[in-house]
Amino acid sequence: MAKKCLFNLVFGWILVFGWLAGAGLSPALARDAYLSLAPDIPLAPGLSEFDGGQLVFDKPEGRIVRIEAERLETQGAGDGVPAFYRETLPNLGWQLNGADNSADNVLTFQRGGETLLITMQGERVVFKLSPFAESD
Repeated sequence: MAKKCLFNLVFGWILVFGWLAGAGLSPALARDAYLSLAPDIPLAPGLSEFDGGQLVFDKPEGRIVRIEAERLETQGAGDGVPAFYRETLPNLGWQLNGADNSADNVLTFQRGGETLLITMQGERVVFKLSPFAESD
């Protein structure tokens, strides 16, 4: 009985991992990833947070967060990063600043009282989240 249960469990996992591989997903990439200090901002496929690249301050006006990520693959990994954020963040309530439509290496989004600046610098992607400062 225990052998049959173990067989069913192992066979079930093989089916799950086989389905993920057939769908072009590895088990590590099968889940949605978000920034550790800003869990409401997704991490684009092909990016991984850079260890030691996080900084956070809480102020009465809002949070200030700086997170660095690095590209996992060097060939073409960054090509989809700007497109990913232009497509994904508006679905989460972020509005793209219209002045950034032509610049793929810097994107600025606003939501509520916050501004999100995403800068692509070679193999690094830097996220800066800060309170929105309205000009007089």
